[in-house]
Amino acid sequence: MNPSTEGPLDDPSPLLPSSGQRSQLWTIDGYPIVDGKYHDLVTDEIKTHTGLFRGGPPSVSVYWQNRGGSNRHDLFYAVGAISSRKVTDYLVRVGEMLKAEKCIVSSLNATEYAVNVIVETELSTVDFTALLRDHGLLASSS
Repeated sequence: MNPSTEGPLDDPSPLLPSSGQRSQLWTIDGYPIVDGKYHDLVTDEIKTHTGLFRGGPPSVSVYWQNRGGSNRHDLFYAVGAISSRKVTDYLVRVGEMLKAEKCIVSSLNATEYAVNVIVETELSTVDFTALLRDHGLLASSS
């Protein structure tokens, strides 16, 4: 059995996306998770989910990665998040963030339910995630 289908969830609470609203969680292979369980259409079984998950419809799954080349130990590397904003609104906020000139976009790919941004920056993890939060691109820590 796949490790992601054994045992109860360690933390069954839904993620709070950048808008502060609850978000739908999905298994990595695309099944919605409800009350810690999902319907595996291949085996036609209801399984308990543990392990990795992702955001998905109606939420937008977001991934930021830095390809900047520095040896600093605190350099921003990557972050994944879930946003309940519409993808167009999210991209407008990305544009507003870029006006701060704290990073350069190497690649940006977007679909209705996913945004992947590859940047080059010398900012630390703390500074880059604060920049994302300041522009509503990551949930605030509260």
